[in-house]
Amino acid sequence: MSTVFERFLLRKVICVAAMIGLILGTVAGLPHSVKAASRNGLWIIVSNICLPAYQSVGMAFPCAEVNIPKGPEHGFAVVQTPSIATHIVVVPTTRISGIESPDLLRDTTPNYWEAAWNARRFVEYGAHRQLPREKIGMAINSSVSRSQDQLHIHVSCISPEVTEFLYRQRAGIRGTWSLLHSKLLGHRFVAMKIEADNLAQADPFKLLARGLPSGKFSMASQTLAVVGAKFDNGKTGFYLLANDSGASPSDIVSAEALLDENCTD
Repeated sequence: MSTVFERFLLRKVICVAAMIGLILGTVAGLPHSVKAASRNGLWIIVSNICLPAYQSVGMAFPCAEVNIPKGPEHGFAVVQTPSIATHIVVVPTTRISGIESPDLLRDTTPNYWEAAWNARRFVEYGAHRQLPREKIGMAINSSVSRSQDQLHIHVSCISPEVTEFLYRQRAGIRGTWSLLHSKLLGHRFVAMKIEADNLAQADPFKLLARGLPSGKFSMASQTLAVVGAKFDNGKTGFYLLANDSGASPSDIVSAEALLDENCTD
C-alpha cells in the first residue's frame, strides 16, 4: 500500500469514524441518534470508506464485507450495527434510494434479498450458534419510516410475536398475496409464501410490485419483511409480509419492530 494512499485512507477513517456509530445507531433504530445523523451517512460509509478500501487493499473495514465480483454497480456491502452483534444491514454499492426506486424492478438489478439471506451467517456469528432458517428475518422500511436514503435491508432474528403470528396464520398464506384477517403488532399485513430453499429465482421487491393493485398502492409506502420458513409439508421456503403505511403516521410499522436483535429462544 502506497504512502499516499495510507495517508488518504487514514484521513477518511478519522473524518468518518466519529459519525459511524451515530449513523449505524440510526439504522439500528436507536432513538438518541435519529435527529442527528445524516440521511446520507450510510451511503458515505459504504461508498467513501468501505468500497475504496476494499478496491485498493482488499479490506472492507468498517464494513463486515464488500462483495463486488461484477463491479460496484452489481455489488453490496454488509454493515454491522454498533454494539448489536446479531443485527446487520445489507447495502447496495451503487446509489439506490430505497424500496420505491424503479431500479429495483429492472431485470439487470441484483437480487439484494438473496444477498441479505446469504449474509445471515454474520447474524449467526454474533449469536455464537447456528440458527434455524425460521429464526431469521429480513426487513426494509417504507420511504416515510426509514432514517437513511440509501437502500438497506435489515437482517436479524425474527421477533417471537411474528413467529407466533405466522404459525397461527400459516393455513391462510398462499403462493399469491392475500390480506390477513388478523392484525400483527396492531397493523394489517398482506402475505404470501415461496417454496424454495433460497431466493435466487424470487425477488421479493418484484413480487410485491407485481402484486400491488395498480393505481391504489405505491411501493414507497410499503414495509416489507421476508422470514425463513419450514412448511407443514416438509418443504422449506419463505414467508413474505408487507404493510402499507398509507398517509397516516399511525399506520406505520417499522422493519425493526418485526425483528429480535436479542435472538430470544
